[in-house]
Amino acid sequence: MVTKTMNSMPRGFTLLELMVALTVIAIVAAIAVPSMQDMIQNSKAERITGLFELDLQFARSHAISRGEVVRISARDGDIVNGWQIIAETSGDTLRQRGGLDDGVSITSRNDLDSVAFTAMGQIENVDTIAIRIQGCTGIENRDFSLLSSGQIAVTEVACAN
Repeated sequence: MVTKTMNSMPRGFTLLELMVALTVIAIVAAIAVPSMQDMIQNSKAERITGLFELDLQFARSHAISRGEVVRISARDGDIVNGWQIIAETSGDTLRQRGGLDDGVSITSRNDLDSVAFTAMGQIENVDTIAIRIQGCTGIENRDFSLLSSGQIAVTEVACAN
């Protein structure tokens, strides 16, 4: 009877096995990287549209609870720098958001420079705010229709590639 000892067993990988493993890893990476970039852009789109919607609701809620006009406006005169929420009568800054990520644009159809909610929760100027994210896929862009009642209608918009 012939028995093999531990020392006579081959150890490690052959060069061929290593090359096959590296080829498989390279193929998987080549497939995954573009998907990952799409996922990052879609995540950015979800984050920025979610924050904007949250801040619209926040501003309206505080306008009603404080009994004064609450305004969302661009920081330092340009929406690229982010936005701030200010209670007009008291002058209190209720919330501030930092600058927008690259590839994100926020525009108003009527070229408004701010959105204001009255003490009754109504909107001062009816408008539609569009948020567009370059490089997203699916329906991640949003249009926010600001109704005179103060309600906000959100519409999903397909991403342009």
